[in-house]
Amino acid sequence: IILSRPGTAAWGPPFSSFVFMEQLTNGPATNPAASVHGEVSTFPAVAKPLGICLTIVLMLSIDEVNPVKVLISYVERGVTEQHIGYAAAVLLVMLAISQRERLLYYGLLIFFRCTFNNMFFRSVEVVGLENMPKEGPLILTGNHNNQFVDGVILLTNCSREISFMIAEKSFKRPMVGALARAFQCIPVARSQDQGFNGKGVVHCKGTATLCGENTKFLDQLQPGFQVEVQDKIMKVKDVVSDTEVTLDSETNPSFESSEYRIRPKVNQEAMYNAVHTSLKRGCCLGIFPEGGSHDQTDLLPLKAGVAIMALDAFSKHGLQVPIVPVGLNYFAGHRFRGRVVVEFGTPINIPESIHSLYLDDRRGATEALLKHVTTGMRSVIVPTPDYATLQQIFMVRRLYVPEGVKLTPGETMDLNRRFAVGTFRIMQLALGSAGNSSEPGVNNDIETNTQVEMDSPLAPEDVYLIDNVRQELQDYMASLKKLGIRDHQVQQLSWWSKGDLVGRLLYLLVAIALGLIPQVLFNLPVMMLASWLAVNEQKKSLEASTVKLAARDVLLSYRIIYVLVFVPFLFLLYGTLIWQLTSWTLTSRCIVLAILPYFAFLGMKASEQGIRAWKDIVPLFKRVFVPSCRREQDTLPGRRVVLQRRLHSTVRTFGPRLGDLYRQKDVDWSKEISPLETADGLRNLLAGLPIGNNGTDSSEMDSARRRRIRASSVDSLKAQ
Repeated sequence: IILSRPGTAAWGPPFSSFVFMEQLTNGPATNPAASVHGEVSTFPAVAKPLGICLTIVLMLSIDEVNPVKVLISYVERGVTEQHIGYAAAVLLVMLAISQRERLLYYGLLIFFRCTFNNMFFRSVEVVGLENMPKEGPLILTGNHNNQFVDGVILLTNCSREISFMIAEKSFKRPMVGALARAFQCIPVARSQDQGFNGKGVVHCKGTATLCGENTKFLDQLQPGFQVEVQDKIMKVKDVVSDTEVTLDSETNPSFESSEYRIRPKVNQEAMYNAVHTSLKRGCCLGIFPEGGSHDQTDLLPLKAGVAIMALDAFSKHGLQVPIVPVGLNYFAGHRFRGRVVVEFGTPINIPESIHSLYLDDRRGATEALLKHVTTGMRSVIVPTPDYATLQQIFMVRRLYVPEGVKLTPGETMDLNRRFAVGTFRIMQLALGSAGNSSEPGVNNDIETNTQVEMDSPLAPEDVYLIDNVRQELQDYMASLKKLGIRDHQVQQLSWWSKGDLVGRLLYLLVAIALGLIPQVLFNLPVMMLASWLAVNEQKKSLEASTVKLAARDVLLSYRIIYVLVFVPFLFLLYGTLIWQLTSWTLTSRCIVLAILPYFAFLGMKASEQGIRAWKDIVPLFKRVFVPSCRREQDTLPGRRVVLQRRLHSTVRTFGPRLGDLYRQKDVDWSKEISPLETADGLRNLLAGLPIGNNGTDSSEMDSARRRRIRASSVDSLKAQ
């Protein structure tokens, strides 16, 4: 409900307000595919290395200019080309041994780049790579929605070597730990990994005192430890007795007798020393400051470690360490062959005022820097309160963009964010809280324009208009889901016929013919076994976590891990069978074994095309043979046009109240994006619940919501 300045157009608002829409109207200045990676691919850029390669080939091809043969012709007899070759081989082996760590690093990097970018994911697109400093100490901070996959995706699509901070629990895993050591990761001990269940039960009345029954606080707790009760974390300030402790905060949630879990205080001095040593060498560190992976659509509260690292690097070693936020935006990220957009944000250079504050008030400076980092990280994702809202944002973006217009990944992410942030602002107006929202993560010392034209709440008729548009959007999405149709197919419905059904069936048969044998022999057994084992890991992860909704963030990671383990054994099995059951020559056997991976890849691509054809066949079949479905499908194009017009009208009506977010081509997201403290009210409004304070604490509502989703996920996993 957001987007452009007033003007004229055939229908809807003009697009010239945004940089990407400027390109759409005037034509892109560079190749869009090249601009995704921040540079233009031209022949002069590759002319020099190509010329060097051709010169070397020429010298090796002509004896008169071959350097080895020319050298041999000038020395005494007894030295031949073979001797030179043996000497070079020995030196090459010695060089490889001395550089074995770098060879292992780049070998694994190439392997993961080939597998992840081409096999496990259908598409990996990079935005904003030009924001990466090319040298010097650097910290990358990314959102953590896909466990081990996040690190590999960032590693294989970054222009610099990265040493990741990895949980010590993961560092000790057999396969993950071996890879982590190869990539020179730094292990981090986490208190939640060392936690244990406390004896007895505890209760609190909202004060700084935590009381217990049959507890052993003197033996189990110390100052600095954390107590986890009902998904809430409280820090221990002092242990008074076996049944009473004083908490660090004066206000705490109230709860009756409940079981609790104790998180011990962890000494991180060795870890910080390793980090600073790496930064002094000019290395690039990667960290996921949320502290653990999760499957929520917004960021979790950031841990203080990333801020302490950067501030200590300056105070102790005089190092100015910029922080670059990285957004890992997944589409069907828990499944094979999904999509991901990796977006590098603007570097965060720590202000001198925060460095000065750190000398006197370490906690205040740390919190101030964390606000900058939080805002920066939200500027490279699409911040929404839940998955349903995220899907609505994607649908609004598809409806807003004219037919036939192809946005680049950067333009798509920018437009998604404008809708997400603008929707939140409009909902703030609907809630009547826009004028006094104090959102965490916003530095009040920085002049912002987030309150421009937002001092007055929406009128009741405006709220009614927004609710109608929202309801119409939800009904349209529900109809698409019911009929098995995707939004881009709606425009094709008018010319779908029996001929199209026959064509899709023939295409499906061709895909099956090409992919059935390799899919059944190589891919299907491994994928089924890996998926089954990954679901078991999902259950364990959901039970052990308090922040995961359905633990979908671990699914793809464990599927990939099991695939990487099982595939070599499967090929070894087929190789053994070929060796034992055939009388082929050695050359034939080696050639067959070499092409087996390509055969499996062909099966995967063919089966993917077959699945796409099947998704087209189902609604086509219903249209041809089910009259009721045909009648309902015939209403969709008209509904879509009406919804588009209402959406554009809503944008023109409420857009001016959004300030720079509506008017500017280039948005300063550090000023526009902030953490969504009132996200609970937004969820209520989007869910059709009453707006305003109904006497229920927002944090309790949020916890109850998570518990409902988790309970539903547990039931679903048990059924599986």
